[in-house]
Amino acid sequence: MSTTTISTKSRWARRLIREKLAAELNALQEREQFRGGQPRGGLAWLPIQVPSTGRFTWDNLPRDTSLEHEDGHRRLHDGEGAGDFVPPAHKVCIVGAGVAGLYIAMILDSLNISYDILEANPNRVGGRCYTYRFSEEPHDYYDIGAMRYPNIPTMKRTFDLFELTKMPLIPYYLSGPANPKLFNDRFFADGVDPYHVSTSNGGSVPDNVVDNVDKILDEAFGPYKEELATDFDKGFENLMTVDDYSTREFLRRGGPDGTLPKYDFFAIQWMETQDTSTNLFDQAFSESVMDSFDFDNPTPNVKWFCIEGGTSLLTDAMQASLSTKVETGKRVEAISINRASSDDGNMAVKCADETEARTGYSTVFSTTTLGCLGRMDLRSLELHPSQKDAIRALHYDESVKVALKFSYPWWIVDCGITQAGVASTDLPLRTCVYPSYNIHDDPTKPAVLLASYTWAQDATRTGSLVNNRESPAGEEELVELILRDLALLHGETISYDKIRAAFTGVHHAYSWPQDPTTAGAFALFGPGQFSNLYPYLTRPAADSKFHIVGEASSAHHAWIVGALDSAVAAVARFLKRFELHDQLRELEEKWGGAEELETGVEGTLHLQVAMGKLREKNQVKV
Repeated sequence: MSTTTISTKSRWARRLIREKLAAELNALQEREQFRGGQPRGGLAWLPIQVPSTGRFTWDNLPRDTSLEHEDGHRRLHDGEGAGDFVPPAHKVCIVGAGVAGLYIAMILDSLNISYDILEANPNRVGGRCYTYRFSEEPHDYYDIGAMRYPNIPTMKRTFDLFELTKMPLIPYYLSGPANPKLFNDRFFADGVDPYHVSTSNGGSVPDNVVDNVDKILDEAFGPYKEELATDFDKGFENLMTVDDYSTREFLRRGGPDGTLPKYDFFAIQWMETQDTSTNLFDQAFSESVMDSFDFDNPTPNVKWFCIEGGTSLLTDAMQASLSTKVETGKRVEAISINRASSDDGNMAVKCADETEARTGYSTVFSTTTLGCLGRMDLRSLELHPSQKDAIRALHYDESVKVALKFSYPWWIVDCGITQAGVASTDLPLRTCVYPSYNIHDDPTKPAVLLASYTWAQDATRTGSLVNNRESPAGEEELVELILRDLALLHGETISYDKIRAAFTGVHHAYSWPQDPTTAGAFALFGPGQFSNLYPYLTRPAADSKFHIVGEASSAHHAWIVGALDSAVAAVARFLKRFELHDQLRELEEKWGGAEELETGVEGTLHLQVAMGKLREKNQVKV
């Protein structure tokens, strides 16, 4: 796949992998693991030839000399009798039945490779694709997890999956003309400083900042985005100089050399409050730049969609298509490799409710979150130290959603919010999401409102009032808080008493950090984490038989497409490990290549697999 056709995020990810591989190969060479231009000792099998310069660079990595055909695949079975070829029996284990695990299972089915798929949750599959249904009535639900999808080039794999599983898509509306905004106890109004937070109005926010948040952030992110788009290599180098900056620090310091405008504490607080959730500017500045490629995509007239009936329809359809039944209630407590065995199937998985480990696996794909993976006994896998760092330390954001059911959609009838979208405020509920799927329903019938959607510190505080059990008992304070905030946020058009009277007494709340099968909502890299940890998350371990898979292992983390891309890349690494070239070609033909994974003679697939075979004594940390 040409680099001119892939997303900037994926090009960034590819470059990081190349940089890290070059640094490690140089470190291995410096440890005298090479003699006469070739590896020696325990590394003799590595497909490495030292360049004439003596040093590896990101654009001078060892070629994959095992590939003989110009299209990047060796044709092993193109001759007579090719149709009779049966691939070696490599049984694998998939840990986790979220969208990544289910997608791997679908891929393996298409390649005629057997597998077990284990899910810790005893009640459902789908992971963070989770639709809660109050009843079986139409539109009597809300999506606790993934709920909206922009139809932009980077999301193509997601929309291909929607088409494959025949998902009923309908428009999703990000904004509407009547959606309220309430900050500092004041509603938005035309004019200067409508919320009265500027120094001129007795507040703390500088006058030149208060009404220019979007412009300031565009000026901070824009030059990096433009340079990445016009000269990626130069843009990459410049962005990496600030990868260890948080967004807050970048704005405070005036950029890496202090030549950009510098903003004080209250200016940055106000920008964060208007742009995102509380304390989210502590994430990496590079993360903010790359995120803006999704929500501020240059594609004209981007259309957003949701699934009519909820996102769980997707994972239900994926599960229904599988040849192997998902085993639920199977919490994995250990994954191991038997180094004393020379068999390909020397991997084992131990479930908490089983007395003996399951053995005979050639490969294990872990698709659970890193928080859950960190609870497992992985000692025999000899993970790279940076893989252990990533499992322990990679930042996951928090997310809490609270849905309330009302006797009628008062936000439509009384407030004139007829085009869905969101309302924003600095009150504890922070964001109120008006469902896009019920805007044409009978206005006299009951309706569900996603009354509060919070993340980061806002979710931590709201989540303290959520019990995450099937019974909503004990959440009276949460419900009253949300009802009060709804009344304040919509105070220009409806009273608290009317909202309270319309409330049916039925609600549901969910806090992802409190879910023991996820331990967090989605990956959100902190300063320096992407450049230093991402290359190791994408690399196999344990003789290249163990793979960390999911949205956290993707440049497009926090999106379904990230989980899907990571799944395809992991299967490709598995096939490369066992030299299943025909299946690798079939994978690309049926499922497409993963943007972040470079295959072919000039790619990095062979090097990632090679590094995944290193024993602990031969690993280097750079």
